[in-house]
Formats: sequence, C-alpha cells, structure tokens
Amino acid sequence: MIKGKYHLATIKPEINLTGNVAFSVDDVLFDWTSFEVPRGACAIRSLNLIVPGTNAVAANGALQMDLYFATSINGVAPPTLGNTNVAMNVISATAAKPHIMAYHAVLGKEKEDALDGMVGFNVLGKGAVTSAVTQGDTALTVLEGDPSYAGATSGYQTMWVAAVAQGAYDFGTACAVGSADHEANDLTIVVEGTDADDCFTIGDTIIAFDGDGSGATTIGNVTALAADLITVDAAPNLIADEDEICNLNPIVIRLGLEY
Repeated sequence: MIKGKYHLATIKPEINLTGNVAFSVDDVLFDWTSFEVPRGACAIRSLNLIVPGTNAVAANGALQMDLYFATSINGVAPPTLGNTNVAMNVISATAAKPHIMAYHAVLGKEKEDALDGMVGFNVLGKGAVTSAVTQGDTALTVLEGDPSYAGATSGYQTMWVAAVAQGAYDFGTACAVGSADHEANDLTIVVEGTDADDCFTIGDTIIAFDGDGSGATTIGNVTALAADLITVDAAPNLIADEDEICNLNPIVIRLGLEY
C-alpha cells in the first residue's frame, strides 16, 4: 500500500450516442468508465473537470452532474447503467447498487471558473463560497477497489466512474462535414460551420452524428487541424455531408488521490 503519497488519475469517458443532442435531467451522461490507480484505500483530495461548451461557447459549465464511483464484486465489473443521453431504468439502477462506493455532486454553478475565463470550455474545481448552501466537502471520500478483479495492471486496482446529467448538457459543435459526403479512406475531412480548431485539439478522438444524434460513426484521432480541415490518423468510414463532428470524450476528469 502507498502511504502519504498522491496519485493523479485522468479519466476520459465516452459519450458515444446522441452527443450532439441536449440531455434531459436524469439521463445517463456517461456509463461506467474504468480507471486504474495504485492498490489500497485512498481518499479523494481533489476533483477537477474540463467541460466543453456547445458550439465552441462555454455553456455547460454551470450545470450539475451526479458522479458515482464503483468497484467490481468478486471480480465482476459493475453492470451497465444504459446508453448515454437516455434515462436509466430501475432494473439497471438496482443491478448497479451493490457496486457503488461513493457519490459526488458536481455543482457547476459553484465549481466553474469564474466568468468563463477559458473561452469555449469550463474548468470545474474548488470553486468559491457564494451562499450558505454552497457545496462544500465536509469529509474525505474514501475509495478502494476489489483485489480479485483480474483486469488490472500488476500493483494497481481498477475502479469505475459514471455520471447522471442534472441539466441540459449539449456537446454539439456545429462543425459539420462540408460540401459533399466525406469519402471512406480519406484522412483529411473538409468541414464548415464552427471552425474545427475552435472545437478540437490534437489527439482528440472524434465522432460524427446525424443532426438528430443518430448514425454515430467514430472517426479517429486528430493529428492536424485548420479552421476548415481535420486530419485523422486512420481512414474513417463514409461520413455524410452535414454530419456534425463531435468529441467522443468531451469531459476530462482529473482525480487527485491520497494514500
């Protein structure tokens, strides 16, 4: 066991269905996403999230999400909560109940960077005290994984995090395939609408959706960007004209743990 040391885990959940359509309250924001940390009981010391806005405008930061942390039981991972952007049913919720270790409410309006200083996205962190009911961590949240789970790297343990939306999150970009269908096997995608370099960075994994959120097509990892061009590392499938290009992993969680 590690004692008196810190570990920073970076978690990038997938929003792989209807990511360009606004969520409703109690929709699954993202399903169980695994992450590895050194073995042993640990306490959450810091929790920061990077949350993009809609159409390259910081508009999601003030919303609330409910984070749930889970462990495997007797080596079995927590069961799915359901698809993203859909309310979970009582059967899925009940099946996951024994696996849940902890809950953390992320109150965006009290955790976001003041005045949306990072243009196009928000950084949610310690926040500021604004009222008598402002969220405050009164005790450490302790997590510990299941040592019988076989999927972890030697010396590490696997845990999971999932989230439920408590607001109308919308990770659309208005950055669309331009001019004509994007042909399969072409690594460079011509886009129109919002500039691509306002929405994405090198290394992002991108996904395309129809306007109504259907027809999800994972494209690949971004290797180069210009306002109207995206270059990726693998030849994608055919993507239709006007399909909206989004980030497969729009939310980044930085979890600081103390052992």
